[in-house]
Amino acid sequence: MELSFVLSALRRRFWLVSLFALLGALPGLLTDPPVSDEYRSVAELFIQQPTQGSTGFQTADPNRYVIGQLSVLDSAGLVNDVANLNGIPVADVRRAITIEQQPDTDVVAIDAVYTDPDTARGIAQGYIDTYMDTLETDSTDQDELDRLDQEIAILQNRLSVLNNRIQEAMAPFINNLRRDPAPPIPPAEVVDPAAVTEKTLAEAELRGLLASKNQLKSDSRLRVNTKVIQNATLPNQPIPAGGQFLLAGGLFAGAMAGVVAALAWARFSTKVLDEDTASQILGAPVVSEFPHYRSLARQPLAAFQALPRSAVPVIDQLCVLAEAKARMDVPLAVVVVGTQRSAGSTTLALAMAERFASGGSSVVLVDADVRDPRITAIFNATGDGGVPSVVANDGALIDQRGRSVFTRTMDPEVSVLGLGANRGAASLRRDTVASVLEAARRKAQIVVIDGGPALDLASTLQLTALVDAVVLTLPLSRQKTDALADLSRQLGEVREKLLPVVTSPARRAARGASVGTDGAIAMPGLAAPNSGVDLTAPPTEPAPPTDPERETMIFGSSGSGGSGGQAPPPPVA
Repeated sequence: MELSFVLSALRRRFWLVSLFALLGALPGLLTDPPVSDEYRSVAELFIQQPTQGSTGFQTADPNRYVIGQLSVLDSAGLVNDVANLNGIPVADVRRAITIEQQPDTDVVAIDAVYTDPDTARGIAQGYIDTYMDTLETDSTDQDELDRLDQEIAILQNRLSVLNNRIQEAMAPFINNLRRDPAPPIPPAEVVDPAAVTEKTLAEAELRGLLASKNQLKSDSRLRVNTKVIQNATLPNQPIPAGGQFLLAGGLFAGAMAGVVAALAWARFSTKVLDEDTASQILGAPVVSEFPHYRSLARQPLAAFQALPRSAVPVIDQLCVLAEAKARMDVPLAVVVVGTQRSAGSTTLALAMAERFASGGSSVVLVDADVRDPRITAIFNATGDGGVPSVVANDGALIDQRGRSVFTRTMDPEVSVLGLGANRGAASLRRDTVASVLEAARRKAQIVVIDGGPALDLASTLQLTALVDAVVLTLPLSRQKTDALADLSRQLGEVREKLLPVVTSPARRAARGASVGTDGAIAMPGLAAPNSGVDLTAPPTEPAPPTDPERETMIFGSSGSGGSGGQAPPPPVA
């Protein structure tokens, strides 16, 4: 299954994925999550190896140091201390505590779960306090300090004995000071040189021991780098009992089920999935998309009189692409056909005719949809000769009574070649379409033909072979794959002329409206689709256009040919 197919299927059936996701989340939304009678307290430590101190605490791998401290935290001695601190059994502490290192960090989380919130907090905080006290005790090297204190005390006692010995040796000489004249006092080094030497050595050794003790204390204070990030929290509500992931799990499971359903629907559906699929079937790229407009659905004549502003670029692109397929020696002929009935071909033919005329070209709009002559009805072309007169008079542009076979429109640059009063059923056939097309080309520079469904009549297929460009309207939302594949085979010889356009015709009529066979909707108060527009009536003010800038065309500013909103000219005599 290709990625483009998957993306297209999900984009078109995204509502289905959303629906399944909502259904999956409903159990979590409609039910309260169950709770237990246990409470969780969390404490955090930042464990870092010593940067100074004895080499026994240092390692080249910091993570190895953290792993070692995890073993200390989980040791039996620490568990016993915490149990005694909280007055609970050791087994309960073992069962309540969870110690985990956060990935790729030196942070260790201590979780304590217990039936009482205060006890849960006491267990977690007991671990923090006991571990930190252990670090402080271990970091001071108390055994070494005790040894130094013992040696210092021994030396101090020894110095005291030596001082007494020297004092006793010097006593006779000090007593002689009372005599007159007093004899000189010899130095202690002379009186008891051994005692003085021993005292000097003892003093030097004492100074060394005192320096070692001070250095050990200084290093011990610098060695401890572990810090408490968060003291144990006091939980205020119980832990949800296994229902905390019900909502998220249901949402995810529902969305996955929706994805599977959307892909299965797209895979086994009989309808065309998207524009790419339609392009592959037709063998021609879809050139544009003509969106749905309410104004055009209510009254198809709006496509001729007041095309919505956002639709102008679409029609302009179609006109340019159609003209790119024109031959230099004959007027351009474009037929607009649909893949099925109510595909929007009449709306597009009306819009293209007016856009060509607004560019300064004379245009003939031919109604070749015998089964639903909408163009003939819209412009009230049943009273003129139209197609039957052209066929009856061997392609003449004047009927037997000397009147033009064409019907004038609100735009003087656009004429209509209708199907006449008898709808042209007996005149527009496969062997007569060439003469009708030739007559239209003699009248104007551009011929736009509304052909209706492409496979309705043999004459329509014949027209696709005779014209320069074939605009194919494609209602993608209801287009079946088999029907489109059959149409593609029938249009195989004119594939290079194809200009497929995705359309969105109206699905249903509004209340009080009647639906025409082309998908347009006639509303009360507007000209009905089959009643036509009476161009022989006195000029009336047209309905205000929905697009104030409709006269701005791709070909430049409009001249006299862009007067689609003007009053109709007087009837032809």
